Amino acid sequence: MNDPDHSPCCAPDDAREAATAAFTRRNLLAAAAALTATGTVVGGLSSPAFADRRRPGSSPRIKWYELVPGFVAIATDGYGRPKGDGFAAPNPWGAYTAYLIAVSDRGHRTWRIENMQELAPRPDGSQYAQGSTMWLFEGDDRALLVDTAINTPETPGVDDLKTVVHHLLGHDDDGSERLHPVDFDVAITHRHGDHTGKVARMTGRTVYYPDLDWGPTATPNWVPVRQDGGGTANGPGQTVDAIDLGGRRIDVVAMYGHTPGSTGYLDARNLMLATGDAIGSAYVWAHFASATTSTYAAMLRELRRELAPLRGLALLPAHFYQIRQFGRADPPVDGRPPDLAYLDDMISAAEGALDGSVLADPYHELGRENVWIGGGTARMVYSLTNLYPGGPTGGAGDMRRFHGVRVPSRYPTDPFLDGPYAFLDNIRTGLVMIRDSADESAYLVVGSRRALLVASGRSAPGLARYARRLTGSSRLEVVLTDGDFAVADGVGRFDGFPLIVPAGVPVPRRSAPVTYIRAGDRLDIGRDRAHRGVSLEVHALPGRRADSLTLLDPVSRVLYAGDALGVQGVRGLTLSTSREVFATALDGWRAKTDGRYDTLYTAHNHQWLTRPGYVDSLHTAVHGPPVASPMPGYEAFTSGTGEFLAWVFAPR
Repeated sequence: MNDPDHSPCCAPDDAREAATAAFTRRNLLAAAAALTATGTVVGGLSSPAFADRRRPGSSPRIKWYELVPGFVAIATDGYGRPKGDGFAAPNPWGAYTAYLIAVSDRGHRTWRIENMQELAPRPDGSQYAQGSTMWLFEGDDRALLVDTAINTPETPGVDDLKTVVHHLLGHDDDGSERLHPVDFDVAITHRHGDHTGKVARMTGRTVYYPDLDWGPTATPNWVPVRQDGGGTANGPGQTVDAIDLGGRRIDVVAMYGHTPGSTGYLDARNLMLATGDAIGSAYVWAHFASATTSTYAAMLRELRRELAPLRGLALLPAHFYQIRQFGRADPPVDGRPPDLAYLDDMISAAEGALDGSVLADPYHELGRENVWIGGGTARMVYSLTNLYPGGPTGGAGDMRRFHGVRVPSRYPTDPFLDGPYAFLDNIRTGLVMIRDSADESAYLVVGSRRALLVASGRSAPGLARYARRLTGSSRLEVVLTDGDFAVADGVGRFDGFPLIVPAGVPVPRRSAPVTYIRAGDRLDIGRDRAHRGVSLEVHALPGRRADSLTLLDPVSRVLYAGDALGVQGVRGLTLSTSREVFATALDGWRAKTDGRYDTLYTAHNHQWLTRPGYVDSLHTAVHGPPVASPMPGYEAFTSGTGEFLAWVFAPR
């Protein structure tokens, strides 16, 4: 393990060495924070008087919006998004602007540098920009620029990033030139292009780069960083775990998830942590494979424990404009950057997603694959297939837990993103899609008279009890759309709840009543939240099984298909009858249902939206010629692409 006092970037300090000799790198952050809180001087740690100035109720330590003279302010719309080219006036600094946020008792300055990239005009002609934030920490000997933002056009020596940074370091706060200004090095938080855009131009200086995000473009001036130090996985040599700027120490903090190597840079003495995108600004993108929700939640909890002694810590995010969005958009949080309370809220979001205690919402910016969930002032974007390592069939899921998604979303993003999903706003039945770790999806539909749980006999135990908690006092009944009880006790998992099943399906003796339904029946649930009377129509669609039924809500325009339509993609629909028989049944079923629903839900898709176009592809497939079959003993038929891809397998 690397000793921080003998790291290649850190000069020895007798006081620090004596105070931290007993500590390993793993607990050094907590130890340093504890020493700060008690007022003990350890290298760059603070005195008691400085610590007292950080207590709640004292004057603000950071001025977030103090524009540096000669730079131009950021302009945003009501949703917090940078509008136009991102600036409030013509900008002599091209794509950049800068704010002086703090000056320490040692005279070290900290800046927020913004980089704006104009986006393509929207269909209505409106113009917006993407903003990425960098942080510049000044020390006695060097400065450290955290991230290099977007690869926007610039003119070297005029309005490029190097020139901007040299200008800030080379001038005093009154605008006069500073004698003997320090030069700077660069630290990267993670490998995404909107944070590494100018890294190739950072010649003549060290670039500290996350060891676990290392890429093939690494050059000799790159130095790998890891919180615990030690050897690098990217060739010979050691990783760096702290950076000494001269009287100002920056510690490397593991914040893995958003990318495999996401890293923060902590100034413990001045209570600042540059976080990159690791925990977002108002929300985080944690839907990537590297951010499996269970492991991401564990990272957040460990991070919170390490940072606990640093009361008053300011989190410096990499998209600063987003702090005015979503869960942080209302007073008293609006405009205030995140702190440890925000981290607590992010933990609540992650844990709520895992244990099902918080319902998620559809996330419109990334399409139907991902959802997002709120924990107070923080929101987390994630995928229902990425809750546990290995995905929904990876065997790591907790079968006792269920995960709910409310449709439609309660959280607007903006009209441009929400517009394509406006038809979902017609759903007023309190619809919740419930996902389990058995790769099954169930649907809770609530009316004034009763609540129906449209489920499968293969669902995990406890599903109905979870749904009943969501409905409160509503009467819950379970509807099974076919008689496929994949395990012997499948239907028994709903014992104690009224059960509705297709006619002719044998049901073992049970304590609650059983109702049998067939094509043409209606299930009246009373009135929805828009005071409209709602009855689910029962439509038969034999094929996968002879007893397969679908349920149509013509008021909300939603179809619940169970397994009758199979699963989008290569898993497809496996028939128990011939292709010709199913084709005839599908034609008859479509004659009664076409044009009456805007979205449909199946028993296996994890997406919060499937469109009728999938049924069109299914129809084309079963009426088309066979293709090479990946399933022995079955003919295969396919049509469509992307989210409309349909496969049908019929016995030979």
